[in-house]
Amino acid sequence: MSPVIVGLWLFGGLLGGHDGGCPQAADQAARTLQLVERQWPLRPPVDPVVAYVQALGERLARADDGDSAGPWSFHVVRNLAPSAFALGGGQFVVSDGLIALVRGEDELAAVLAHEISHQQLGHFCRASSEAVQRIRLGSVVQHFDLDLEVAADAAAVRRLAVAGFDPAAMRGVLTCLAQRAPGRADPALAARLEALAGLATARRVAPDPAFERVRRRVLEDVGEAIERCR
Repeated sequence: MSPVIVGLWLFGGLLGGHDGGCPQAADQAARTLQLVERQWPLRPPVDPVVAYVQALGERLARADDGDSAGPWSFHVVRNLAPSAFALGGGQFVVSDGLIALVRGEDELAAVLAHEISHQQLGHFCRASSEAVQRIRLGSVVQHFDLDLEVAADAAAVRRLAVAGFDPAAMRGVLTCLAQRAPGRADPALAARLEALAGLATARRVAPDPAFERVRRRVLEDVGEAIERCR
């Protein structure tokens, strides 16, 4: 995987794209999820890791305006690359690697809030533009548009605040990504960080027991230590 794709791999785009009309979003999301599952096995819905992510995602989805319209489905792939994507149609994917990487629940919430914001802002309803990058991940196509990412970051900050999480966690998790690849400056990532420059530094909070249990389970399942951000 090239350094550029690694830079986008952490909650950096829309899987399945936003070329089709909104009425087809749910069907398109279902097809994309099937492609994802063929390449990266999903944890089953009864898995405690999935249950935790699902509850956290639903809390965030309701936070901004009380809209709980769904269904909202949050899936966890058994993949060590830190990743999260919005598929459209209320479907979202995060990876074991993301859960292992982030420093705590606030940062995981920031990633989920970013992806939910893609859905709530209607990014799957927009026509594709020349600014959109298309990156093929196996048989799945990732769409990346910097303007949409910046908009989703800003909306995520508001959503985090309403839900009771640290709004600065959005910048914190982007900084974490930048620290993972020193010397490999990513202009898109730098632009997103600059747009969040007015936020205070993410606060240090005591580890959340529920999140730590989930992270510990992930590490036990993968059978190796994964260093989280510092």
